[in-house]
Amino acid sequence: MITFYYNLAPNPMKVALFLEEAALAYELRPVDTRKGEQHRPEFLAINPNGKVPVIIDQDAGATVFD
Repeated sequence: MITFYYNLAPNPMKVALFLEEAALAYELRPVDTRKGEQHRPEFLAINPNGKVPVIIDQDAGATVFD
């Protein structure tokens, strides 16, 4: 299963489109960058750059972020 952290900006939407087209199972986790949620400690633990999109593939044990 893939966990996808996103907002409605163009780059995360490109990833969302790919996930849909590839028919991969994923769980959405919205990140409200207007409220600064990308700077919360729990998000920075996932992506120290504080940016979206982020993909976590639990099956592969891999995290991919910008």
